[in-house]
Amino acid sequence: MRVLNLLIERFSTAYLGGIAVDRVATVLAVLMSYGMAHLFRLIPAKHPQTKHVFSILATVLLFGVVQEQTVGLAHLATGALGLYLMMAALETHRLMPYAVFLVAMAHMSYSQIRRQLSEAAGEVNFDYTGAQMVFVIKVTSLAFCISDGQKDSAQLSAYQRKNAIDGVPQLTEYLGYVFFFPGFAVGPAFEMATYRRMINFEGSRTTWQQLNVRAYWTLAAGVFWMVVYVMYGNEYTFHHLITPAFAQMGFVAKSVRLCVSGVVTRAAYYTAWKMSEGACVLTGLGFDGFGEHGEAQWADISNVHITKVEFGTSIKELIDSWNIGTNTWLRHHVYLRMAPPGTGASAKATVLTFLVSAWWHGFYAGYYLTFVVGAAASNAARTLRRALNGAAVNAAETHGPLVKQAYDVAGWVLSKYALDFAAVPFVVLALGPSIRAWRNNYFALPVGLVLVYLAFNVARVGRFIPKGSRDRQKTA
Repeated sequence: MRVLNLLIERFSTAYLGGIAVDRVATVLAVLMSYGMAHLFRLIPAKHPQTKHVFSILATVLLFGVVQEQTVGLAHLATGALGLYLMMAALETHRLMPYAVFLVAMAHMSYSQIRRQLSEAAGEVNFDYTGAQMVFVIKVTSLAFCISDGQKDSAQLSAYQRKNAIDGVPQLTEYLGYVFFFPGFAVGPAFEMATYRRMINFEGSRTTWQQLNVRAYWTLAAGVFWMVVYVMYGNEYTFHHLITPAFAQMGFVAKSVRLCVSGVVTRAAYYTAWKMSEGACVLTGLGFDGFGEHGEAQWADISNVHITKVEFGTSIKELIDSWNIGTNTWLRHHVYLRMAPPGTGASAKATVLTFLVSAWWHGFYAGYYLTFVVGAAASNAARTLRRALNGAAVNAAETHGPLVKQAYDVAGWVLSKYALDFAAVPFVVLALGPSIRAWRNNYFALPVGLVLVYLAFNVARVGRFIPKGSRDRQKTA
């Protein structure tokens, strides 16, 4: 399909400001998946094998042909089969999920290093590691869920009980799950149990009509953010923070530019995630059983809550609302495997979870700058919240609700600035340019983090801040 991608390249140059061909091809493939989703749900639930095969073939067409990712598809197919054999051979061994985890991550690391070296040589046009990241979440989650299916349910959390799998699935079902076509390239990632509920769902005409509305509203949101990115993506980019023109701006102008660039940068992610989510919704993914009155119930399969990311008043809220599938995986299949519920927080598990997240993303220096500073910002924000929430509530009771509203606005401004500042290296990638971008912004976030640490951990100023009651602080 080289002819198709030549046409995409010409179209991008003429109408889209020269957006990378692989991004345009990804959007095209996701849009094509909407038509395929309508065909997919015509297959009756009593023919699950047909649904699995359809999903696999659709991914071969969309990812292998439209996106020209034949090499990547071969890598993932080989990895999928090898990991399936490993799960089947070690099914009852308690270390099976950890072995699958290590092999899947090692294979992805090979792909990421290969891509990074090729990119440095200017040889990368298409990249399959994004799809492989989703693949790793799904296959490692499945391994842990198979292991959970062999344990006493009393030993499992509610999440683990709901998603436990009784034995290694059949090969066609397994491949249908890991190669599920609407979310293969960009997500969302989900559990095998979620996939099975979708496969077995037989919706009424009314239910499908309701899903159509949800799906196409979600697609509309993706199209909106695509327009934002096409219109402003070349002007508002984190790479501009390195230029001499940016260095000449004042602090306020730089801060506004930084935060606007953050919104436009995230627009590319919103476009891909929302478009893909809509296609997944269209297939019935997210079906979560029936309620007391026979109504279908739906789980949230969204990978991002845009309103909370853009208007959240705390760093925790912003982080929890971003890349939700990855956060869920890290929590339930990494952190809680080392620190089970009821055992209390574990510093060791927290550090190891952070390292796994960094490993999963890749090996660019910028990723590690973002994660280290982001983790420090999250801890500093928690310290400030604990110290100031009570005082804000007390002041609001004394001086009126405007005090609390001003506190929330300040939390929003600081959280947004911290998020965008920390995210710069994640996009710029290289160490030197990332440091220059931070320097042009006066290292404002690292300096602020040091000041918070000195104030609350060395000078102990928190003891001088009035505390509110525990119940009132919960409302802050």
